[in-house]
Amino acid sequence: MTNLPSVSVLFVTKNGERYLDEVLRRVRAQQGKFSLREIIAVDSGSRDHTLAILESHAVRVIRIPPQEFGHGKTRNLAAAHAQGDYLVFLTQDATPAHTDWLGTLLAPLQADPSIAGAYSRQLPRPHCHPMEWRRIVEDELSGRAESCLNSSDAPDYADNPAFFYFFSNVSSILRRSIWQQHPFPEVEFAEDQLWAKRVLEAGYKTAYRADSLVYHSHGYGPWMNLRRHFDHAQAVSDFNHAARSSLCSVLPIAWRAARRDLSFWRWLKKQGRLHVGLRWGGLALAWHLAALWGVWLGERKNALAPQLIQRLSLQESIKRQ
Repeated sequence: MTNLPSVSVLFVTKNGERYLDEVLRRVRAQQGKFSLREIIAVDSGSRDHTLAILESHAVRVIRIPPQEFGHGKTRNLAAAHAQGDYLVFLTQDATPAHTDWLGTLLAPLQADPSIAGAYSRQLPRPHCHPMEWRRIVEDELSGRAESCLNSSDAPDYADNPAFFYFFSNVSSILRRSIWQQHPFPEVEFAEDQLWAKRVLEAGYKTAYRADSLVYHSHGYGPWMNLRRHFDHAQAVSDFNHAARSSLCSVLPIAWRAARRDLSFWRWLKKQGRLHVGLRWGGLALAWHLAALWGVWLGERKNALAPQLIQRLSLQESIKRQ
């Protein structure tokens, strides 16, 4: 056992009782040629049963005030307390789909020392609404069925860097020695993508493992969907100016939303699920419209009043809970 690579599984938690027990049971059930050294959670003020669930699974808990939470900073805090050779980051609502989720995620790092980290494929939960379902299964970055390696040496990197440095801490693994050299940037959102950009441009690789599966989806309505896209867009625009969309200069946002909605109906028809659309039809259009408005607003955050940013940001509202 002492010759096996050691793994630390790390969480950031807050009010995660809905899925957390299920997630931890699946983590403890993992099989493979590694040693699960520890599970650590940094909790930022849970008021539900999260802390009791963590205790029942013998998780080491580090507690911080809600206002000190930051996606990069808090994950760095968890990593600083870890002793494993490899650091696994898993969100409190991402359930491993099988008992070799961790083994398959670890495999590329064991095979190639130039790989700094890897991330898993996401699957929708059975009960999520059809718009979210489609977003996940058709996402070419975190939902596609083929694994791949990413490198800044790729011929298309200069033309489309965001495609290559996409990375997701919903379920990821990092080589601890590389994290020590390149910790997560202390940003409010998209710390995983900015980290991946930095390590790729430092000469390392990252891997997407389509055979390492987690169930992860949200049942967001239009308002929450706007806020989710706002947070992501404002974070990504800080370090990828080329990502800024031209929604208003190409087509009105409402027209773009209508086109997305029509595409959604065509997808339902292809899936033989038109009957599902009858329930979600009106809400689907609002959901697509909200996503586009969230992106547009997030990319223009510098023109917004601080009070409006606080209102629009989903992450800021979670901190205040």
